[in-house]
Amino acid sequence: MRKSEVVGLHLEFFIDNGFVLNHSQLLFEKVFTHGKQVIFVHFVEGSTECYLEYHLGIRINAVEDLIHKYISTHSYSADESITLAQTPDKLGDSYSKKIIISDDNELPEAISSSENFFLNSGFNWLDQMIDPIILEQEFLHHKENPFEDVNLVESAFRSTALSRLYNPKDYPILRQSFLEKINSQEMTPFTIASFLQFLNHLDNMEQVAA
Repeated sequence: MRKSEVVGLHLEFFIDNGFVLNHSQLLFEKVFTHGKQVIFVHFVEGSTECYLEYHLGIRINAVEDLIHKYISTHSYSADESITLAQTPDKLGDSYSKKIIISDDNELPEAISSSENFFLNSGFNWLDQMIDPIILEQEFLHHKENPFEDVNLVESAFRSTALSRLYNPKDYPILRQSFLEKINSQEMTPFTIASFLQFLNHLDNMEQVAA
């Protein structure tokens, strides 16, 4: 079974919950004036088993438009970038990051289980995080253990941009926290210079209303 077929099995469910299918990228989107919610469905076939995995994404347009003036991206364009993406296991201990499927007969149960996750937790999380102020608080609470541990730089840019744009009282806290992290992680001089340039821009910009 191909990924497109698995995505098709979800089509009616996500449409009923306000999402549309992005056919070119095979993902589901719900667009807002200031951003969008995105659900990525990953289906990977192995030699003996397959696995099904989901990512829940939030994009805040003002944040992404701002950071991509200072940070280079190679795997995606600025129009497609996501401010925060999470897997189900990060939203509750009872959810798995991926579902192992050993036989096609197991797929309907896996699909049903996944849809129950979205009804019980996933959609609620997406609806909360599309509010930039709530999303900013989520970044603030994780400042000591940033979401994107594999890419501290992107977390630094997004966290500071969110706070400066939508909750400026938190900006000095996040600014200092990520500045210390980037310095202590021995980032390249180019990365440090880019972040310092970005912080200088944030320091001198006017607040944008949420």
